[in-house]
Amino acid sequence: MPSPRYFFNHFMPFTGYPYKGAPTACNLCGSAQSLTIAESDRRLKRLKSIACSQCGLIRTDPMPTPAELADYYATAYRADYQLAFAGGPPRVHLKRSAREAAARAELLAAKLKPGARVLDFGSGSGEFLAQARAKGCEAIGVEPGRDYANYARTHHGVEVLDDAGDERFPEAYFDVITTRHVLEHLRDPADVMERLSRWLKPDGVLFAAVPDMATKGKPPHERFHFAHVHGFVRETFDLTARRAGLVPHPDYAREDTTVVYAKTDAPPVELACPGLAARLAVELKPMPPGVFLASGAWLWPMIRRNAKAVRETFVTR
Repeated sequence: MPSPRYFFNHFMPFTGYPYKGAPTACNLCGSAQSLTIAESDRRLKRLKSIACSQCGLIRTDPMPTPAELADYYATAYRADYQLAFAGGPPRVHLKRSAREAAARAELLAAKLKPGARVLDFGSGSGEFLAQARAKGCEAIGVEPGRDYANYARTHHGVEVLDDAGDERFPEAYFDVITTRHVLEHLRDPADVMERLSRWLKPDGVLFAAVPDMATKGKPPHERFHFAHVHGFVRETFDLTARRAGLVPHPDYAREDTTVVYAKTDAPPVELACPGLAARLAVELKPMPPGVFLASGAWLWPMIRRNAKAVRETFVTR
């Protein structure tokens, strides 16, 4: 079990997280100008989030260094957000992942043909890889979380790489690439999207999903937390894809920031969304942490999350 110091560092309200970080320019457009969006997160811990003044992409400020982020994911992330203190994926994660993998496979069924080459970037415990392989595809995953990658190899018999740099695969190699709730965790999401686009065949599809920071019905505090060092809305997600030479595929319905993209030969566009940062600074501004705590607005989301975890853990579906 984690030490008391771990719980203080990661759960104690009104305190900061145990990192120093450093200021960075926007990974999407390169601008260093920004507006502050929030200064606390869903645990009421101190965490500053800013939006790029030019394109609107949200990022943590200061940004954790590569070493700090690697250490966090190696030692704290799964326990922080999935209560996986024992190492392997908890039952609640496996149930949710299996449902999502089946839905993703159904959405992409026309492309998941026998012999198709499939990459799942951020493959977790391997459920989507298993779905693709069952359809006769050549499926491979990339998952830096060792416990989850080992689970995928052991329980699903799938191939999973710990990492994959630019030269790991040739250009235009995959028919289907998927990446679900991964890009928001990365220091360089726009660069990674370009890498995935290079690996995609001209007629391939890239399924990409990130949390939508502008989703309705969620208190502002619920949208910010340390694991997500970047935050996207519909405009910035499409602009990230456009920089990589991708556009929404017309044959697939989208759901905000869950999108199937296709390659395009259209000329590059300006990496800017005028006015978006100012709009987000108003729409996403949380209450001051003390006011939020006193209001009791945190209580229902907490009950809902805990009830869902209990339901998914103990109720057979």
